[in-house]
Amino acid sequence: MRQGHPRSQRNFAWAACAIALFPMADHAGAGGWPLPPGDGEIIATLSRMQANERTEDRIDPATGVPSPYRYRKVELSVYAEYGLTKNLTAIGELAFVNEKTDLSVGSFRNIGLARIKSGTRYAIGTWEETLFSVQPLLTLHLEDVSDNPAMIQRGDVDIELALVLARNEKLFGRDIFAVHEIAWTHTDSGRPDEIRADITLGTRPRPGTMLLLKSLNTAALDPVASEKAYRASKLSLSVVCELSGNSRPGTALEAGVERLIDGQGTIEDTAFRIALWYRF
Repeated sequence: MRQGHPRSQRNFAWAACAIALFPMADHAGAGGWPLPPGDGEIIATLSRMQANERTEDRIDPATGVPSPYRYRKVELSVYAEYGLTKNLTAIGELAFVNEKTDLSVGSFRNIGLARIKSGTRYAIGTWEETLFSVQPLLTLHLEDVSDNPAMIQRGDVDIELALVLARNEKLFGRDIFAVHEIAWTHTDSGRPDEIRADITLGTRPRPGTMLLLKSLNTAALDPVASEKAYRASKLSLSVVCELSGNSRPGTALEAGVERLIDGQGTIEDTAFRIALWYRF
């Protein structure tokens, strides 16, 4: 069974992470468009994920009834982008977790630095009013294998290559922006490779306020032993509000929720998050 980070395991983070779109930027901001050289952005997110069910019940052979399951995770992640050149943006993320899984065979716990992520996004060019970019990312996992039933081991490295499409358009007469990510991830330690397809839609109902709707979709290319091939589709909705006042330029607060809507080989999770965005 695979357990996802709130978006970013994308928290998206999460994550992911998450695709982050900053309300004060001219084009909708980081995540789809490059940052100007010397400009940066930091998003600090606190999230709480919970799940009391799997997508498929596991029958306890001793009792003949579904095995109990309970999962809780609190995560603090810091995501950053920095404009290196006109077309090249650096990306980084740190994530700290406190997570616990209760199973019939015992409890598993992991506390501490969970992952380090780094990479870049390079804007190739524009075609049909859509900006195309490539985004290679490297993720180092630091979970303790003895307390991690998700098969991720300490020292595992994921290599992801994504194609990012960003555009501004109109929907029902309202200006919106859209960012699409299509990615392939190579994993190690015998874990199956993954594919990912995420869509982020954003609009500004009024000055200083932005609504974000995300569709987050991930699937493993192969099953693991005694498990179905992992796949998960999640929906995320959040509101980002600019903090007014000259003393806090380029600062905003985000509040949102993320929920699994379909999947297999995973958990029925819900995540709530708050985030502080800072542009410099």
